[in-house]
Amino acid sequence: MECSKHTLVSHIAVLHHSSALLVKYSTGHDHQQGWFLPNDDLRHLEHPDQAARRILKEQLGIEDATIKLVEIESFVGNNETWHLIFDYLAFPRTMKASPSPPVAEARWFEIDKLPSADEFAHHGWGKSMLSKHAIAKHHPAASM
Repeated sequence: MECSKHTLVSHIAVLHHSSALLVKYSTGHDHQQGWFLPNDDLRHLEHPDQAARRILKEQLGIEDATIKLVEIESFVGNNETWHLIFDYLAFPRTMKASPSPPVAEARWFEIDKLPSADEFAHHGWGKSMLSKHAIAKHHPAASM
């Protein structure tokens, strides 16, 4: 069921020790190119936590992960719909990922060696989310 007024998304920073898992989508996800944090629209009546777990399983084959909601973002998107984005951290037990369509590529990056912001989709949005919620935890002195 498509809504022309709202866009609800679960957005997940998948972290394992000092690494983050980034994906590239094969179909120009959101009409964007570049690296993304795994994400997808919520399905009708789907809870954001359920969506985060579904995305991990369906897109990356990750079934055993601890997830934590860290932020809810709200803004009007380029398509003029109100966006409500549920930002999660996910901590899988292993670095094993099995990408499935629509994921064209999934790659682990050391937090210290992430691609530049202009290599991310949405003007570096995924990198800024990692900066807020993952890099500060990896380097506590950097947040002071």
